[in-house]
Amino acid sequence: MKRELQRIEIPGEYDARRRTWEVVRKAYAEREPVSWPRRHARELALAAAVVALVAAAVTPPGRSVVNSIRDAVGREKVAGVRNAQPELLRLPAPGRLLVQSRRGAWIVQQDGSRRLLGPYRDATWSPHGRFIVGVLRGRELVTVDPQGNVRWEKPRKQRLAFPRWSYEGFRIAYLAGSTLRVIVGNGTRDRGLGPADPSVPPAWRPGTHNVAYLGTGGSVRVVDADAGRLLWRAPRLDGVRAVTWSDDGKRLLVLGQESVRGYGASGRLIGKTPTLGRSTAAAFAPASHRFALIVEGSLVLIDLDTMRGSRRPLFTGRPALRDVAWSPDGRWLLIGWPAADQLVFVRVGATPKLSAVSDVSRQFHSHSFPGIGGWTVSIA
Repeated sequence: MKRELQRIEIPGEYDARRRTWEVVRKAYAEREPVSWPRRHARELALAAAVVALVAAAVTPPGRSVVNSIRDAVGREKVAGVRNAQPELLRLPAPGRLLVQSRRGAWIVQQDGSRRLLGPYRDATWSPHGRFIVGVLRGRELVTVDPQGNVRWEKPRKQRLAFPRWSYEGFRIAYLAGSTLRVIVGNGTRDRGLGPADPSVPPAWRPGTHNVAYLGTGGSVRVVDADAGRLLWRAPRLDGVRAVTWSDDGKRLLVLGQESVRGYGASGRLIGKTPTLGRSTAAAFAPASHRFALIVEGSLVLIDLDTMRGSRRPLFTGRPALRDVAWSPDGRWLLIGWPAADQLVFVRVGATPKLSAVSDVSRQFHSHSFPGIGGWTVSIA
């Protein structure tokens, strides 16, 4: 119930938060430095804590101010990329971004213009970016077009998560409680495929209706969604974070908490390697078996066929990075840096380049750092 209440957008809360925060920020900037004896430190800390608690308890804007101060202190501790742009004015490569904030799902065009689709969670693109599927109020599967027009809705009793389109958009796999389900792309013929771990999104093999997912026993399973038949399963791997296919459907990457395994389409183990740290995200480069891997605060590239790559990071951002997405042309990587409140664009190639955008949470009207839902092609 607490989480549901926190998702409700209170009318005027965002504007009130910004106005109050500006007053606090200006007062702090104009303050006169005063030396405080050490004997007063405890009383000062206690008074500040009481004021914060009262503000949080009495008014929604007060709670927002507390959150803003907390976020600002975090950003002061992490400087982020120097000379970062204050606004997301333009994407460095063709395509459109899907961004997930506490307020909902947003589409960002290449010229930087953005549109709030609605209060959808776990939103993802369909092939070629013609539609978006997301979860509304935790229990409704909804598909919309890029203008936000609803195409169809499918409610269920269980909590829903991680809807994913098949390669041509004819199927959608999603998690309903601890069950993997598949529905036809027009909202019909919804059926269950079996028990699944609700914390790991499913992944369609390109060119097929085979879907990989994490079973409740901890092993990755690949099934024919149309026939409901198990094709193969991988040995148990502790702490699986994600499963993802290469564009050609020949490689399946299984990302564990501290290791990576690669499999062929028939289930043969191609190779495995430790990540040398806690992994958080991975994504195949377009038309390649190379994948970008985030290990705590570092971004590296690895070839799945050889499990080799430069361990020298393309980018490092402490304490931790989150999310990774390739541009459709495969030339840029986008990563999230919550501690710095920045989106960081990294050009991959012989002449690497780095650019970043700051104050991301504000731009997407979110009290917490937004997630990256995908970078897809532009519609002609």
